[in-house]
Amino acid sequence: MEEKQKEKNTLEVIREMEEQEKLRNQKLLEETQQKEEQERIAHEEQLKEDKKELLKLKQGVIESSETIYEQHEPEKNYTLGEKISNFIYHNKWWMGFVAFFLIMFGYLTWQVVTTVKPDMIILLLVHDDFFNAACSSGIEEMFEQYIEDVNQDGEVAVDVYYIPASQETAENDGYTGDQTKLFAEFQIGEAVLVISDDGADEFIVPDNNLEDLEPYFSQYQETEGVRFRLGDTDFAEKLEWDEPFDEDIYIGIRKVKQTMDSEQKMQEVYDISFPALQKFVQEFGHLKEN
Repeated sequence: MEEKQKEKNTLEVIREMEEQEKLRNQKLLEETQQKEEQERIAHEEQLKEDKKELLKLKQGVIESSETIYEQHEPEKNYTLGEKISNFIYHNKWWMGFVAFFLIMFGYLTWQVVTTVKPDMIILLLVHDDFFNAACSSGIEEMFEQYIEDVNQDGEVAVDVYYIPASQETAENDGYTGDQTKLFAEFQIGEAVLVISDDGADEFIVPDNNLEDLEPYFSQYQETEGVRFRLGDTDFAEKLEWDEPFDEDIYIGIRKVKQTMDSEQKMQEVYDISFPALQKFVQEFGHLKEN
């Protein structure tokens, strides 16, 4: 009985201690909350006072304040690398645009500087893509032997412009571009030598636009009005073409006319091209028997 009474007393003591601990914690919590609330109220009051003080400063009512201080960020010293990196970061889009246009300008300048301007241009109107691919470079090299460095750029260069002209190509939807190029070439005087065939006659109208060769080359068998026929010459062999040219392929030269540029400019091109044509005829033509 006594042991039970002791156990009971012990439990009561423990409960009382727990109750006292709870009361202390509750009191501490209330004190903490009360302190935080006082600090909050004091902070709000200070903010109100600071706002009033700041308003007075802005309005010029007071010149300085003991409660508000102007804060300045400490000036940071950047290294050269940091300055460059910062500049690039803030201007990367503009720098990208500038770099793009500089590259384009440099490329176009390079094209102008390095592109060789031809001393003479020949129009190749024969409708045969394979003929063009196989013979163009050979024609250019051959006629480069007949002229000098006309534009004095240090190189002798002849270009062949391939513009197929025939009824077959005219019926093709893709010929519009070639037709436009051919028309444009005949409106200017940069190319007067023409290698063509009879299939292109309705487009270039040879009797109206080509020079009559009889007064100059009548002594050659291949001369036929405005045409110097190439079929029976060694021209194909010289170009390493496997078979003779068709009988209707010929070379001719355009008449000097008023163009979109000027008649004088076309005359200058004619004066360069005609001596080359003479050398060509002399090399490949066959004299008529008396």
